[in-house]
Amino acid sequence: MPALVRNVEDADNLARCLAALAACVPAPVDIIVVDDGSRTPVTAASAIVLRQPNAGPAAARNAGARAATGDVLVFVDADIVVPPDTFAKLAAGFAATPEAAAIWGTVTAAHPHAGLVSRYKNLTHRHFTLQQERETRHLTTMLAAITRADFERVGGFDTRLRTVSVEDVELGRTLHESGGRVLLDKTLAAEHRHRFTFLGAMRNDFHKARNHTRTTLSRRARGEQSVTVSGRGERRQLHYLLGVPLGVGAVAAALTGRWRLAASLTAGLVVWERDLLGFLEEEGGLAFALACVPLMAVERTTVAGAVVAGGVDFLRGR
Repeated sequence: MPALVRNVEDADNLARCLAALAACVPAPVDIIVVDDGSRTPVTAASAIVLRQPNAGPAAARNAGARAATGDVLVFVDADIVVPPDTFAKLAAGFAATPEAAAIWGTVTAAHPHAGLVSRYKNLTHRHFTLQQERETRHLTTMLAAITRADFERVGGFDTRLRTVSVEDVELGRTLHESGGRVLLDKTLAAEHRHRFTFLGAMRNDFHKARNHTRTTLSRRARGEQSVTVSGRGERRQLHYLLGVPLGVGAVAAALTGRWRLAASLTAGLVVWERDLLGFLEEEGGLAFALACVPLMAVERTTVAGAVVAGGVDFLRGR
């Protein structure tokens, strides 16, 4: 039961994470916290704490997996609060599908922080996962269970990915390509307590999209399939990318004072993303959904810049 932390700014999140794990029925065999080179060492009385020099999330999670004793490894982030029936649902999932290599979950619609950006990022993540089918070609380690046998068979996380980026998506893809079944349990929803600021969210989006682009191009260069999702989720991902020019155009027009063009392109983005906006309205009301529209435009502009940066990274690497 490894949990990854580094420079935890809000100790309350980690405390809540560990308390929720300890309250699960059945309880985890062991709880291991991996401190990946924090400036201030992490302490946790209810868990085994492993400390190592900063080596990145992939290496840290591999270290936690080596120290764990169970046959199924459950990975969670330090800002995740799991429901009490988490391990019961995971056990039932593996029992119902013995050939499953991994089972992962989503986030709850409710969020502890009332800020617009935090709620938007949380709900867009939930919306994206709910669009996917039960069997996927990736996973996210905010909450994911992987059998030890399958984890060791594929060599764990790719330690070449030293920053928080797509190391978990990449592992899910590797499991899938090696014949393992990766399943999404949409009823397994945990509270994600991460507080997003506007700049923090844009920085996070840029970082992930940049690494995703570089990894995808690297896979293609090796003759492999790109890191991606499948089924409805893949179509949703493509839908998102096709809407990026609308967001970029709206932001560019607004910055240059072309307000009519900005309004037209924003309206186009609203129409294009009407399913997402409908979901946001359902969860937070019409005013909330409309307030998220500028965030959508800026987010897509950020992703466009990240794709260019990821392409440059790939070319330099070659």
